[in-house]
Amino acid sequence: MTKHAHSIWRALTLLFVLAALPGLTSAAECAGTTEERLRCHSDEVRDLLRDWVRAWGTGDIDTYLSLYTSVRSPRDDMNRSDWVQNRRERVTPDRPAEINLKLESMGLEDSGIFDVVFRQQYRSPSYQDEVRKRLFLLHEGDELKIWKEEVLP
Repeated sequence: MTKHAHSIWRALTLLFVLAALPGLTSAAECAGTTEERLRCHSDEVRDLLRDWVRAWGTGDIDTYLSLYTSVRSPRDDMNRSDWVQNRRERVTPDRPAEINLKLESMGLEDSGIFDVVFRQQYRSPSYQDEVRKRLFLLHEGDELKIWKEEVLP
C-alpha cells in the first residue's frame, strides 16, 4: 500500500468509526425503525465513501463514475454528460489528490435516501481546500450510489 493510500485508509478508519452502529450482514434484514435501518446500512455507506475517496484520490475515473447513479447528474447546475466530461478532465491518475473526510452526520429519509454530511479536506500539488459537503445516496438495484452532492455553506 502506498503512503498516499495508507494515509487515506487511516483517515477513513479513524474518521468513519461507526462502531456504535454495528452493521448487519444482509440488506434483507434491514427493517424496523429508521435508526435500525441506518445501523444496518452503516457499513455499506462507509464502504461507498471509502471507495469514492480512493477512486477520486488515485484518479480511477471508471470506478469513481461507477459510484454515481446513472440516471441524473449529481449537481443541479450541470447536466449528466457535462458533469461526466468535467469529472473525466479532473479525475485522472496524473492529478492525484489526498482527500480526507470527517463525518458529521448520517441520516436515512423515509424514502430510503441516505443523507451524509462531512467535512472534506482536499489537497493536490496545485490546489487545496476544505469544505462541508452533503451526499445523498440511494440504492440503484442492489448497489448504493451517489444520487446528489452539494457543497454546504
